Amino acid sequence: MKFPVASLALSVAMPLMANDALDLLEGKKDAQSISVPPAPEDSPVISGAIGAKNSRGKTIKPYRPMELSDFAKKSHELLDPVWARTKLVDAPENPYVQEFSLTGLFEGTGAWGDLKNDLDSSALNQNVSDTALRRAQLGARMKAFYRTEITGLVETAGPSRMTGIQNLSARTRLRGDSGITLGKFRPLSTAENNTPDADLLISERSLFSNMIAPADSLGVMFDATRKGWTYRLGWFSSDFNDQIPSASNDGIVNAGIAYESKTSTESGAPLRTRWFLNYLYNADDQNSGTVPRHRFAGAGQYQSIVATGVNLQMDRLGFLAEFAQANGNSSAWGLTLSPTYWLYPGALQLVSRYHFADTETADALYGGYGPSSDPFFEGDGPIVSGDEFHSFYLGANFHLHENRMIISNGIEYTIFHDELDSGDTTQSVLWQTGAKLSF
Repeated sequence: MKFPVASLALSVAMPLMANDALDLLEGKKDAQSISVPPAPEDSPVISGAIGAKNSRGKTIKPYRPMELSDFAKKSHELLDPVWARTKLVDAPENPYVQEFSLTGLFEGTGAWGDLKNDLDSSALNQNVSDTALRRAQLGARMKAFYRTEITGLVETAGPSRMTGIQNLSARTRLRGDSGITLGKFRPLSTAENNTPDADLLISERSLFSNMIAPADSLGVMFDATRKGWTYRLGWFSSDFNDQIPSASNDGIVNAGIAYESKTSTESGAPLRTRWFLNYLYNADDQNSGTVPRHRFAGAGQYQSIVATGVNLQMDRLGFLAEFAQANGNSSAWGLTLSPTYWLYPGALQLVSRYHFADTETADALYGGYGPSSDPFFEGDGPIVSGDEFHSFYLGANFHLHENRMIISNGIEYTIFHDELDSGDTTQSVLWQTGAKLSF
């Protein structure tokens, strides 16, 4: 009988290793004097062995870094030079202007499906067929004097209250990893509201985020980062203006704290974790024109908003969990869970979201459907109110070029209870699609 070479080598090595182990136990040798033969590269890692992290004896598959799909690589090869043309100035040695780039976002969305209400006579029993140019933004970004970044962005889609200057601000780096931002920009609130429109994986934010979103306003914000911690403290005007607001009344006090860590799992996969807590206090209460930013009939102002959550990113998998609460003449809270997964890295991504909102006040929750989900946009779709809301979204995003060219498709099922008022329930099933181009 012939034995494989590996088996023969193992049979020879085992007695020698056993003798070394016995000498070590008897004190005749120290651990440094004993050499252990290396394991083959393709051998599995056994948890519970010397140096292993898992004490349950579980076999851990070696980590293989995620690689871009062939489509994504080709996309970079063809389109990176095109997007590079948006950078009009690239002069790191220039003492005045180091960089000047054009920015923009154009996004069209549509929704098709049915709304059904318990009451046969309700006007909410209807078919939805709605399309819209949801966003059309143009702007520029400039880096100057080696420490200042100036951003400007104008929105041209939507009603008159939504169009105008969305952002005109400058951040100047102070000492170390600290800085100050001045101008018109967005206060801290929920994670969805503080995600730039161009980076949203689902075209429409959740009902609660849309409902409590503060308007972009004139303000000042200090920020500092140290050992993974980021601190922010600022003040914003409560005056609403689609151009540049005035610094009127007592305004808004805004603060945020976040901690980000980069570790790895047992298999070696990199894991990035970010926890955050944001707080907004509206000192003008009912006289505020910015909290919230929309003017839906019957909606009251909020005196305080608090949002906290965690964002995880591990190789192909991403996950956001967030809880937010708003207090005022009516109080409400919302929960969002949003996992994502790259089927083909850089090309095809599964996107999902579960959202729950609740209140103890009749009709204190409200929102629309499809392109009309955000009351700030005020589309042609119906606005529904109630006191308990659930939504389930599942879709796929096809990335033609990074996050800059995306075609999205998904289905959303919602349940809206109105138990504290009419006692009825409105349900919807909508197919949603969108196309986004940003630079």
